[in-house]
Amino acid sequence: MGVIVLILGISAGFGVLGYWYSRNSIGNVQEYIVVRNSIGSGLSIATFVATGIGAWILFAPTETAINFGLVALIGYAIGGASPLIAFWFLGPRLRYLMPNGNTLAEYVSKRFGGKAKVLILAVMVFYMFVFLTAELTAVGQTVRLIAPDISMILIVSIVGLVTTAYTSYGGLRASIFTDGIQFLIILPLLIVLFLATVYALGGPSDIINEVRVNAPDKLDLGNTTGIATAVSLIIAVLAANLFHQGYWQRIFSAVDDESLKKSLTISSIIVIPIVLIAGSFGLIALSDTEAFAGIPAIAMFEIVGSELPDLVGILIILLVIALVMSSMDTLLNGIASLLIYEISDMSRSDQVLTTSRTITFLLLIPAIIIASREFSVLYMFFIADLVAAGFIYPVFRGMYSKLTKGWMVISSGFLGILVSLIFFPKSDWSGAVLQVSSLNTSPSLMNSFLSCLLISVCTILVLEYIGKRYSTSADYDFEDLRE
Repeated sequence: MGVIVLILGISAGFGVLGYWYSRNSIGNVQEYIVVRNSIGSGLSIATFVATGIGAWILFAPTETAINFGLVALIGYAIGGASPLIAFWFLGPRLRYLMPNGNTLAEYVSKRFGGKAKVLILAVMVFYMFVFLTAELTAVGQTVRLIAPDISMILIVSIVGLVTTAYTSYGGLRASIFTDGIQFLIILPLLIVLFLATVYALGGPSDIINEVRVNAPDKLDLGNTTGIATAVSLIIAVLAANLFHQGYWQRIFSAVDDESLKKSLTISSIIVIPIVLIAGSFGLIALSDTEAFAGIPAIAMFEIVGSELPDLVGILIILLVIALVMSSMDTLLNGIASLLIYEISDMSRSDQVLTTSRTITFLLLIPAIIIASREFSVLYMFFIADLVAAGFIYPVFRGMYSKLTKGWMVISSGFLGILVSLIFFPKSDWSGAVLQVSSLNTSPSLMNSFLSCLLISVCTILVLEYIGKRYSTSADYDFEDLRE
């Protein structure tokens, strides 16, 4: 009962803050989905960091470090920062092309046409919904490690309903404000847990020496498996997050381009050590074989639970709820903003606001059901990452090249994905999805992501060349995006 009260209290605290900040400030649908040109660099830094990190940082980086070593963890950290670096270039460009823009799908629709828009919209919604489900699953599993008697559906329902309540009421404004509060909690808590654990185990030198004895290959920066994993993670995280609507909402909301670039620069610098610190618990686990039971995904909780006082469990619950709510409100509002822009008449503000709030709550129902079943969403993440990798270059090349056309984007993306299936593993890793007997390829995420990206890049360039040489149609006029 005490843990349930704690979860309710923490969740309600964030909910009240979100409601209080956004009360009486949502006058129209534009203010609900984009607080245009109004967020300064300080809050932008916090919300960019909070958007990208979630409860996944307590599981995935640790598991990566244990299974693939330090070099893979470094790749994960670079991957976490890579979208922010890319947005440094792409964000101001889209703000210039579409000063009154709302969503990335809106850009795709105007630039490439309806078919490309439907395709990219599906990619964006699928990725963000998988992310949403993964976050709810993570908070439930974390709390159950501390209090196994509490039902999964109760945990995810409490956190999910409170987050949805303040997000559906306050929209993006509430999401950005609570991101700032959650950021101020997440970073200090993670650092305190890390330093306390390192101190309890005798300091960094003792930990490194133990890892050298127990698993020396995990510290080898030349580990080929680790390098391959690092490359895969960088491509996957970069590609998927460029199609994350939550980031684009914040790009349009920045007060100006200078503030946006400053925020993205500092955010990318902050994200790298956050992922490294979280993942370092994996290396710590390899040094403490008595506490580590051999399950990589929960290594952080095993080590912290073994080496630190029981009251630390309260800090872990606070940390994981802050992480989940910081990403979950972004995902809910991001998906809702995409859908209402496509299905509603934006001129009818009151009706659209009601529709958006309804959509936000409806999104929660399947997310809670899936999360309560504790399904593995990792393979769905891989699928979303692969599809995003196929379309990342063609879609964003269209911001700069007048030659890029919608059919070229669709063709190059699908060709890249098709070729990559020769390497993309089945869900059970028993072989590649697309078996070509003459090639005899083995499943490899790195080869899959690399081939997908390279084929789509080469294809769009070839198609543009052919179009320029033989087509009689006019080049695209970027002024059309301003209409």
